[in-house]
Amino acid sequence: MPSMVLQPVLQESWALIYGLFALSGFILGWAAQRGNYCFVNAMTSIFTAKSYERFGALLILFGLSALGSGLLVAFGVIPAFDQYYYNYFAGWYILIGSIIFGFGAALAGGCNLSMLYRAASGYVQNWIELFGMMIGTYVFAIGIWPFQLYTMANGILSTTNGGYVEYLPYIIFHSISNMSVYITTLVVSLPLIFIGIYLQQYTKRKWAISSSLRINLPAARAYYNQNISTSGEEKVSLTKEIKDLILLRKPYGTNLTTIILALDLLLVFIFGAGYTFNYLVITSSDGGRFFEYLLMLGNVKLFLNTPWFNDSLPIVDPSTLMVIMLCIGAFSASYLSGDFKIRIPRNKSRLLIGFGGGMLVGIGVRMALGCNVGLMWTNFAQLGYDGIIFLFGMLLGVYLAIKVQERWL
Repeated sequence: MPSMVLQPVLQESWALIYGLFALSGFILGWAAQRGNYCFVNAMTSIFTAKSYERFGALLILFGLSALGSGLLVAFGVIPAFDQYYYNYFAGWYILIGSIIFGFGAALAGGCNLSMLYRAASGYVQNWIELFGMMIGTYVFAIGIWPFQLYTMANGILSTTNGGYVEYLPYIIFHSISNMSVYITTLVVSLPLIFIGIYLQQYTKRKWAISSSLRINLPAARAYYNQNISTSGEEKVSLTKEIKDLILLRKPYGTNLTTIILALDLLLVFIFGAGYTFNYLVITSSDGGRFFEYLLMLGNVKLFLNTPWFNDSLPIVDPSTLMVIMLCIGAFSASYLSGDFKIRIPRNKSRLLIGFGGGMLVGIGVRMALGCNVGLMWTNFAQLGYDGIIFLFGMLLGVYLAIKVQERWL
């Protein structure tokens, strides 16, 4: 049986660990805000605009994360234990929870990542979504968690253990040797990267063909004229673009943001190994905990007698710090670039829809044991299969939400 004991790679103080998680959260919030990076938008664009460019970027993100973490393990830099230790229990709840999450996030207008950085950028609808998520966590805790915990404990449509049981190298090769991890890493990561690149190129070709059919339109002529340049002009343009990115005059492109986020995950994976949850983890539990802390001001102590809350983590832990710093990073990027503004939707019904969607997000992420970042994205880096389940469930939930909005909203 493979070991289930965490092994610290670097001898670090907890002060340094917290500092690195704070830095990682800041980078995550800054980059996501500058790149307008949203998992839900990437999926809705498939069904509404028939565009696969942003979804392709997601697949590239998953592939790069799996490739980086897998190679670090395969070459002995990070022990395999630190890759699979935090793999969740797989079960019915991940599929159902991801569907509910995708449905709610599409209604509310943002995934857990975009909800936070947009809230920090002044979007009131996302403030409401965040509050709805807190309420949804409480509804889950009292209405769903006891039953779900029973099925998990008894293996009813669920594995009874996580860790190496859901580690693809162990599932495929019954081994966690460096070679088994290396082969699995390539099998998982390279198709994701290649498919992501293909989807992006396919979308660009499709829109180029569509533009060429409208070549007589002024906008189309301008598009083609601005893309005819000499090599000297291209060099000047590249230099200016880099300068504009540094000075926050221009938002980050989708692929640049993808690379930054993948590197950010690997930063946490390396320095957090053996100490704590060494992946990016945001909001899915911290939102519920924040609701718990608010009620404590009124002497209501959920942690004493309420399921799920009595197993929740203290307020001062690396993941909570990461969430706080994510918001600070997003606010800093938004404010310094001049993007920050209190934005209230003209259609006030969007606030009510945002609250309802936020409640579903809270229920869905807790049922699935994580969100699009803390479970789906990170599980690809863990070389598990829960992220695959979550991906398809979230896609279905987003699709259903689009159909509901088209018909009734």
